[in-house]
Amino acid sequence: MKTVVMDTSALLRLFIPDGPVPDGAEDAIRRVGQGSAAILVPELALAEAGQVLLKKVAARVLKPEEARELLLDILALPLQLFSHKPLLPRAFELAGAHGVTVYDALFLSLAEKYEAILVTADDEMRKTARKMLLTP
Repeated sequence: MKTVVMDTSALLRLFIPDGPVPDGAEDAIRRVGQGSAAILVPELALAEAGQVLLKKVAARVLKPEEARELLLDILALPLQLFSHKPLLPRAFELAGAHGVTVYDALFLSLAEKYEAILVTADDEMRKTARKMLLTP
């Protein structure tokens, strides 16, 4: 399996079943556990996950203690974290070219840089990744 960049939507689907788990997400986690794959994420993914969990608490979908436990579970995943600074110039270009946010383009920039597959639960991100040949 190729190296995988997993966006926040895909990470959260592993823990919160509010939609289908994207293709490749569970397999990537399994392979990382076996030592045969790597999952890369920009550090932003952790902050986004925390924000989504807080929104789930505010919407009364999760209790505060459940959200804290899920955040700890996410932090325990064997993810390789990447700083935004070296990714940002290319992310800025990609955001302008593809009409996505710079936040989302950080994931695209990381996948492009490492010739990785992007795993996402977001339809628009998946379409952009396909255009960039970042999907299987």
